[in-house]
Amino acid sequence: MKDQNKIIMFIAVLAVLFIGLFIFAKPGKNENKETNIIPNATSSISALKALETFYDFGTISMKNGNVSKIFKVTNPTNLDIFIPNLTTSCMCTNAYFVQSDGNRKGPFGMIGMGFVPKLNETIKAGESREIEVVFNPNAHGPAGVGLIDRFVYLADNSNNSLQFEIKAKVTP
Repeated sequence: MKDQNKIIMFIAVLAVLFIGLFIFAKPGKNENKETNIIPNATSSISALKALETFYDFGTISMKNGNVSKIFKVTNPTNLDIFIPNLTTSCMCTNAYFVQSDGNRKGPFGMIGMGFVPKLNETIKAGESREIEVVFNPNAHGPAGVGLIDRFVYLADNSNNSLQFEIKAKVTP
């Protein structure tokens, strides 16, 4: 009888814990809605367009230094598009926004790896701008050889994003 009481007590404790888990861990309860928002620059497709969003540098050598690629971005809409952010997926990659006067604004880098300024630029309806992507094959040191795949995110004021991708095979 003593063992049977222990089993019943054990099952009762498990049932209380199980019910408590559902009551107190219920999604949405006691959550601050502002802290529950996770910005995702790739959540939706941007109205901005680019004929080319991918570039493969092929094999590049660390000894030859940085490589760069320019992507052309167009606003095909009849509305101006404000762009607050330009960021990259890795500290080895920087992006620059080429303004209408030809001056470069940047560098813009990876969030969480030092200060990344806001872009705060507008591409007017029907206009185009260039995004220069610069990859530093030496940024990761000798361990950075091999295949790389990096991304650049151009986010508009609706948190929609145009994503650019670069690839390369890094050799010493």
